[in-house]
Amino acid sequence: MIALAFAVLSVPGVEAASCRGYRQDVRAAIKKQVEALRALERETADRLKGLDTRPFDYLLSRARATTRAIADKNALAAEEGLSRCREAIPPVRHVCAEAAQALVNLIEAHETGAAVSHSKQVYARAMPQCEQWMDFAPLITVFRTTD
Repeated sequence: MIALAFAVLSVPGVEAASCRGYRQDVRAAIKKQVEALRALERETADRLKGLDTRPFDYLLSRARATTRAIADKNALAAEEGLSRCREAIPPVRHVCAEAAQALVNLIEAHETGAAVSHSKQVYARAMPQCEQWMDFAPLITVFRTTD
């Protein structure tokens, strides 16, 4: 039984399959959440302009839920394990989770009147990369422009 387990683990290609297909797998797993994140970015930007009447706490709760889905601890740990792959695997989930958390921080800052510069920089850097991996054209909102 133990020998069979070692034989399966040592079969060429078993490790490589997860390495090769990771980008497609993670894209399928979080694409809807990234779409939701983009919608929340637009809604929050509209809220700042007075075009959306939803309160910040509503937008914040949705952003937090989306962030939890993207930043799944087990999935992030599995992504870190891809460092064993022969070719470099981009940290798709990690970057998208970073963008999601930055949006949460931005919404919180606007709700409380706190400074947004650091979170804005993080979001403006991470979200376009996340969108690129999901095959989305980057949005242009107040959260991605320089002051």
